[in-house]
Amino acid sequence: MFSAPDHIFRAYDIRGIVGKDLLPHTVLYCSAIFANIVEENGGNLVAASGDVRVSTPSLLYAATSGIMATGMDVVLAHPLPIPTFNYMVWSNDDIDGGAYITASHNPPEYNGVRFRRGDGTGFSAENIEIKRRFFEGKIRLAGWKSYGTCMLVDVKEIIDDYAGFVLDRAPPSERKLRIVIDCKHGAANLVAPVLMANHETLIVNGVIDGSFPTGMPDPLHGDVSLIMDVVRSAKADMGVAYDGDGDRAAFFDEEGRLVPAEVVGLFLAENLLRSGDCIIYNVMCSSIIRRRAEEMGLKTMECKVGDVFVAEAAKKYRAKLCVEESYHFFLPLYGFYYDDSMFVSLIMANILSQKRIRLSAIRKKYGEIHVIRDNIEVDDRVKFSVVEKFKEWATHNYEDVSTIDGVKIYFEDSSFLARPSNTEPLIRIMAEASSKEKALELLKHMKRRILDIISNIRPTEPEPP
Repeated sequence: MFSAPDHIFRAYDIRGIVGKDLLPHTVLYCSAIFANIVEENGGNLVAASGDVRVSTPSLLYAATSGIMATGMDVVLAHPLPIPTFNYMVWSNDDIDGGAYITASHNPPEYNGVRFRRGDGTGFSAENIEIKRRFFEGKIRLAGWKSYGTCMLVDVKEIIDDYAGFVLDRAPPSERKLRIVIDCKHGAANLVAPVLMANHETLIVNGVIDGSFPTGMPDPLHGDVSLIMDVVRSAKADMGVAYDGDGDRAAFFDEEGRLVPAEVVGLFLAENLLRSGDCIIYNVMCSSIIRRRAEEMGLKTMECKVGDVFVAEAAKKYRAKLCVEESYHFFLPLYGFYYDDSMFVSLIMANILSQKRIRLSAIRKKYGEIHVIRDNIEVDDRVKFSVVEKFKEWATHNYEDVSTIDGVKIYFEDSSFLARPSNTEPLIRIMAEASSKEKALELLKHMKRRILDIISNIRPTEPEPP
């Protein structure tokens, strides 16, 4: 039996503060269990890589050691952005899975490991099994004569192969745009400028530095004032900012304003999909994406938050495009189900060059989105029961209610969502509407209802199964 904080085992990865919550031996053991699972499913070769964080090499070597100790062979290519790594796993028929070291958009003291299936998508239910086996100490290791091998691969070969795949499939550009790229000192610096080479690019935070000296590598919650200023001062057509491992891409219009992910998704849908195609969006997305997509003649399906759940829904419903409000974008129409922000960035640039349309005009076309988010503190012992009671009330009083992930109530031009946090004693709530005033009014009304439920529930009340 091994020891580690329970909270580092999350729905789609293992992540914590290096040296405090997350230690190399934890990554080693979990990676060995990952290799056991791959072998149980007939695999014998996996890939390994990671982002550019200061702690990544140590954890990557631990992961590789754990995998090899089970007798599994490893292909090691480091560093790479995670979309490029996912492509490496998906495009190689001999590779049966992957281990990627990253903490995505978190501050530099964080790191973790994400496990991939042979199609490049992430583990979900398998992560629950990894956690169970870890705490029960169930790992199968090989004898010294049967240890696996490690083959080093030149990252330039992987990047060139990936770039060729993307450039061959993206719509062609008709004119050169001026584009500002902010890779936040992260792994996207290795690839994004290569893909955008046919446009005039201005690079900010273009030096790779795993200590992230300009702040948290997060284009949503980190400091994006620099790219906003440069877009405006350079009179650029578009700005795009990535997170630490390159799986998020936030877009900025020519006025330096952040473009909602739902608007990006709708623009992609209008220009890439055909009537009857399916688009997936997670429950955190504004209701505008469902309304506008259905007006285009597209089918829409809602799914749980998290890239692994989006990918599973895309496979189930044979979707062609998927969107998360956190700026993860998926392009199953090209044959793969993992998210790829850099591919989407090139597509956005090239379509804009064809259409000769401004991003600001696209925002106006689909309509403004006003979103207000808040948290309600609630005892961990009852937060799920509170949401369950809120669901009972909502389904009794409203016709259009989704319970896929929390409780989301749809109205004619607005929606409200309540979700219990998986890691904190909180219920996360969100209201969105066509105006700030309407969104705030909706948030206050629903928040009062949830607080009433909390005041009438006992902390000793058991959680639902």
